[in-house]
Amino acid sequence: MRKYISIAFIFGIAMAFSLTACSEAEADVNIYGSINYKLSNDENSSGNSYMKAENNSSFIGIDAEEVIGEGITGFAKLELGVDADDSNNNPLDSRLAFVGLNFGPVGSLSAGRQSSPFTDNVSGHTDVFAVYGSSADQNLFTRDSNTIAYTNNIGKLTFNGLVKIDGSTGKDGIDVSEGTITYDAGVITASGGMSSDEVNDITYYGAGFTADATSIGMPVTIGYTYTLKDAATDVNGNEIVASYTTGKAKLTGGYGKVEDSTAYYTTGLSYGVTDSLTTYVEYQHADNTGSTIDTDSYSTGLKFTF
Repeated sequence: MRKYISIAFIFGIAMAFSLTACSEAEADVNIYGSINYKLSNDENSSGNSYMKAENNSSFIGIDAEEVIGEGITGFAKLELGVDADDSNNNPLDSRLAFVGLNFGPVGSLSAGRQSSPFTDNVSGHTDVFAVYGSSADQNLFTRDSNTIAYTNNIGKLTFNGLVKIDGSTGKDGIDVSEGTITYDAGVITASGGMSSDEVNDITYYGAGFTADATSIGMPVTIGYTYTLKDAATDVNGNEIVASYTTGKAKLTGGYGKVEDSTAYYTTGLSYGVTDSLTTYVEYQHADNTGSTIDTDSYSTGLKFTF
């Protein structure tokens, strides 16, 4: 019963936003999402392989925006993960939920459950596979609650800042602080930033770039990320990916290495069946150190985006 109530709830919210958009011309509402399902065959730490058909990060979301006054816009986002397998008897899980104000050239301010600027803008240069990859990146979180974020664009530069204040960790004030700067020159996009876990006294630093030659008629894209976890024992990670696009097909290869630890070799082929439907096949080899055995993982899937 709880499953059907949850589904009815999200579609009820979507309908409410849509009706609001129809009755008030100023409001702009967009419903989006992705249904992604895969069949994988992965080896565990003992070298035993297992095959499984399962959900692969499906989600549904709502973007809303409305002009408040000259140069000021209100906005909100609600994004829920969809567990297509209902494996926990709870098919919907909060991914993002925030509200904010955009003051134009002054920047925008938002609060709620939001994504990490460090993970998005630094690690994002090499997080390009549907299933594997991005295994050597050092970062604190992907999405988190109790956050306040600020964003501003100045020419080709974008500044993103975020703080977390949860009031429950035993530390008064800011628990996490992040900041990134991104330079977008068209063919090349470069980012750098830091993420600080104030509670546990751990800081992450990183930089990366994407060289997208498809914008000048060449079918090649290259991405690189370097991240460092500054803790009692420092750990750094390097990731590099390269893609070749021909028609509706894209072939991607990647390499990631955690300092004094695992090296990852990843490859994938995706094909756009339609503008919305994509099929993919991926493989990853984990070259482990010491007595830990190496592992191989394979996946294939379908993704429909709307």
